[in-house]
Amino acid sequence: MNDSLQAKVSRLRQIIADAVPAEPPKGDAESEAWQRFQNFTANDPIPAFDTSLRARRIRNVNRIAISYGWIREIQHFLDQREAPSIQSLGDDELEAMHQHFMTLETCYREGCDLPDGPHAR
Repeated sequence: MNDSLQAKVSRLRQIIADAVPAEPPKGDAESEAWQRFQNFTANDPIPAFDTSLRARRIRNVNRIAISYGWIREIQHFLDQREAPSIQSLGDDELEAMHQHFMTLETCYREGCDLPDGPHAR
C-alpha cells in the first residue's frame, strides 16, 4: 500500500508541474523594461475622486507645500488659526490658506520677497 500511495503522490506532483506553465527566463532588455513599468505604476498618482472646489484647493496647497518643502508653513498657518488640520478649516480660512500658498509660489518663482518675511535686499 505504501508503493501505491507513493505512486499517487508522484502522479499528483507531475499533474501540478504540468498545470503551471514554466516562465521562460527573461532577457536583460525585457527585465529592464519590466522594472521601468513597475516604477511607473508605483509612482502613478492616485486618481482624484473628490473634484469639489474645496478638495482641489486642499490638493493644490499640499502640492505647493510638498514641491517647495513648505510643510512647516502649513503647520504655522494652522497654528495661527488654532486648527488641527487643513480639513478642519472653514471655507473662508481655506480660501485664505490657498491664496497665501499661491502668493508664496508666485513670489518664489518670480524671485520676489515673501510677503510675510524680511526683505532679502
